[in-house]
Amino acid sequence: MKTVNKVLATGIAMVLIASVTLLALSSASPALSARLNGLWALVSTPTPPPGDPIPLKTIDGLTSLNATVNIQVNGLINGKRAQGDLNAALTANDQNQSKISVTGPLLGDIVAQVGGSLVSLFTPSQVDIYKVPEGTYIVLNGFFPVCVKPQAANASAALDEMSPKNILKMLTSSDVARGKLVGEEKLNGKTVKHYVIDGDAFLAAAKKSKDTKTKAFGDALWAAEDADLYVDAQGGYPVAFNGCYSGTYAPLKFEGDFCVDIELTGVNTNTPVKLPASCNNPISK
Repeated sequence: MKTVNKVLATGIAMVLIASVTLLALSSASPALSARLNGLWALVSTPTPPPGDPIPLKTIDGLTSLNATVNIQVNGLINGKRAQGDLNAALTANDQNQSKISVTGPLLGDIVAQVGGSLVSLFTPSQVDIYKVPEGTYIVLNGFFPVCVKPQAANASAALDEMSPKNILKMLTSSDVARGKLVGEEKLNGKTVKHYVIDGDAFLAAAKKSKDTKTKAFGDALWAAEDADLYVDAQGGYPVAFNGCYSGTYAPLKFEGDFCVDIELTGVNTNTPVKLPASCNNPISK
């Protein structure tokens, strides 16, 4: 019985203390009340993800484009130490024609991934991938150009993933581009809006992205630094991007630190794409 009375007394005391506290708060100065309410809101409200969705349009709406991408890496490719860069230049027009030219010190490390064992026999200084209505052609430029028409549908998949267009779409899609507007600037004579994409927000959003490639990219990352995004002030589409990441990058079979720098050098220019003479009689593999 004494135990029951003790518990009951404790409960009554707690109710009285709560009542007195509420009365004290209600009679406190407005400044103190506002400060306490702000503190309560800070504790009770979940912290929003840093940055707001960046308003931009996808480059899919462009009829044609010219673009470049530079990828700098420091880590391992296929388990072997690799440090250097790759450069890819894209030309795409409205006639279902495109060309990707890849150069750079790391080209030899990935050339075996393009076109299979036949391509790996060469040590080109540049690899050109042509996609035309007639099919896909890979041209290896060295002492003399060699044109290969691969039979496998995914023969050029590794370098296709490094196309400036594909990378830009993945890194600036509406479900992952989160950040703040820095202001308007001039880039190559055009007015652009400069945004900073929050690295942590990008990484969290990429891991939840509905796009399978973006999600796979996010899942393979260990960290993402803040990135700079430049958006055409009139068209609303991305025209330049640069950011750095740590993790794995599947197209290169790379693991380590890498930075990506992309720029659209021509928009709706409709540059023609023509197969070189070496592809008149290509090697079929």
